Amino acid sequence: MNELEEFYDDFIQQIYTSADVGEDFKESQFFEKSIEYLIDDGTVEDYTYLPFRHKSLGMKIDGYEFIEDREVLNLFICDFEDDYELKTLTKSEIEINIKRLTKFFNYSIEKHFYDELEETSPGYAVSYFLYNNQNRFKSINIILISNKQLSKSVKKLPSEQIKDYQVTYDIWEIKRFYEIETSKNKKETLEIDFEKDFNTLIPSLPAHIASSPYHSYLCVISGDVLAKLYEKYGSRLLESNVRSFLQFRAKINKGIRKTINENPSMFFAYNNGLTATAEDIEITSDNKIKKLKNFQIVNGGQTTASLFNTMKMDKVDLSDIFVQMKLTIINDDKVNEVVPNISRFANTQNKVNDADFFSNDIFHIRMEEKSRRIWAPAKEGELKKTKWFYERARGQYLETQSKLTEAKKREFKEIHPKPQLFSKTDLAKFLMVWENKPQIVSRGAQKNFMEFGNIIVPRWNKNDKEFNDMYFIHTIAKIIIFKTCDKIVYKEPWYGGYKANIVAYTLSTISYLLSKEGLSLDYTHTWKIQGIEPYFEEEIKRISKYINSFISTTPEKVTNISEWCKKDGCWDKLKDIINTSDTISLSNNFLKKMITKKELDYENKESKKEQKIDNEMELLKKLYKFTPAEWSGIIEWGNTHNELSPEEINFLNLIPTNKYPSDKQSKRIVQIIKKLEDEGMKSIW
Repeated sequence: MNELEEFYDDFIQQIYTSADVGEDFKESQFFEKSIEYLIDDGTVEDYTYLPFRHKSLGMKIDGYEFIEDREVLNLFICDFEDDYELKTLTKSEIEINIKRLTKFFNYSIEKHFYDELEETSPGYAVSYFLYNNQNRFKSINIILISNKQLSKSVKKLPSEQIKDYQVTYDIWEIKRFYEIETSKNKKETLEIDFEKDFNTLIPSLPAHIASSPYHSYLCVISGDVLAKLYEKYGSRLLESNVRSFLQFRAKINKGIRKTINENPSMFFAYNNGLTATAEDIEITSDNKIKKLKNFQIVNGGQTTASLFNTMKMDKVDLSDIFVQMKLTIINDDKVNEVVPNISRFANTQNKVNDADFFSNDIFHIRMEEKSRRIWAPAKEGELKKTKWFYERARGQYLETQSKLTEAKKREFKEIHPKPQLFSKTDLAKFLMVWENKPQIVSRGAQKNFMEFGNIIVPRWNKNDKEFNDMYFIHTIAKIIIFKTCDKIVYKEPWYGGYKANIVAYTLSTISYLLSKEGLSLDYTHTWKIQGIEPYFEEEIKRISKYINSFISTTPEKVTNISEWCKKDGCWDKLKDIINTSDTISLSNNFLKKMITKKELDYENKESKKEQKIDNEMELLKKLYKFTPAEWSGIIEWGNTHNELSPEEINFLNLIPTNKYPSDKQSKRIVQIIKKLEDEGMKSIW
């Protein structure tokens, strides 16, 4: 078995184990997992998953995304092969899938096809949207997502046009997923050839010394080229934190627009310019940039998008607009560490919350540490304990196995089974429903993740001891509940679509109703049995049936259920029903199995005490690993900046002189070092 086949085996096993209730559910699980790669790559930003099949008419679609500012429509179709063996995606299969999708599109925009469909069906929502918005997009990207490997005989993609639209075709298959999973930067390579694609070269001035590990350049790029770059590549140009921060559609900075239209000669003087990175550069002898590899804008995303939108809306010529750009070339193993830091510091002039850079936060490091250390109880009928693997960075699960022997790899998978793997965006989704934010969860992984950061960062800053072993255990319990609810909903006889929305609203409703009663689920019990009790399953069935009916009854003039579920008004309306009527409530049988908030608070309080001890022990262990040179550096910095008293110097000299400080003295040493860090010394932890 080669590496690609091994990746496919892991990939398909995860689909099968998380979707053991039917073939259609496997396909939806595959689609949702695959789309994460497209989001990470910047190809997709905010998709709507609405799978529809019409076998007799030969139609199929799985979802869409309308990128309003660029007038682009993405249409998705899924080609899923339910097989343990990796199959080949042939040219004829590609043509069949595209024909099914284009037929649905043509029927929708020409024949009022939505009139023939049930109003609550996903097909109706897509068809209605296409018919009523067909004049708002100029180009269409047809994206085929498949768990097969593209045949080597397929040399080029289709080039058929649809009516008057510009149409492009893209295929995401298992090899592309594998290459992203195993690549350094976890994104597809983006090669920009300025000379060939834009008939220009970018003037630059080297801004680095010969010994610098990273080469930097000061550049000037025309507004016309920058707008065309955005038109062609969209958010693929934007570093992930900036992409998440912007999240705007058709919004133009008014100041930028006014300057372009009324005073273009002053644009260079008024605008702050761009901060950008790339992994490689091809430059002429007179320092003009010809090519860039994996070019990313880490500050200036709003400038870039506003230039494009102003050009499009006001029909202005941007060739006399120029933008300054600071470009840094980073092509080593530290790219994933350095780029987020450049992004963070470059964006400090804007109102960017720390949550925008939550991806690399210490919160995730702590969750990762606990996932590697804490054993989950064995399930009933099983002997071996397991662990839940938190993948803080994409590819960690595979990377951890890559250096193991076959025997050790099997052992690793037994300890960390694939169904117990979860990512950062998974974590945010699983937890936000218990924060009573189903409308946010419904808005998609990236937006939900950012909102999750807005909640977690202030809590961490207030008291990081809240994020202790018990927090991790309760988190896993919530994951178990979410996954079980997901399967229950799919199996119900009334189910007809919108599973993600139903699950989010069901669990948030249960959470909200429990909080009104001053009660809580016994998460520790769920953790101990690694599952949920029958009485809980029955409650989920009952509540989810009501939620299905509720979200299907949309307000007047709102036809898209998925979009309705994303609105605050949807959740507000449901809470109003809960608060003013007996239409929906928890059963007495369920309520009597709950624990009180006081019991839950006591459990958390005890765990905070343990986390405080853990934090102190972790710092103390690090003290004894410092080298004599590091201790000397600390003392020298303190003396140079007049921040150390003679007494404090004596404390700092205890460990390097082989004396063993008491617990009280050790804590004092930690306090002194933290004080120096607060005064500007670089962190040594």
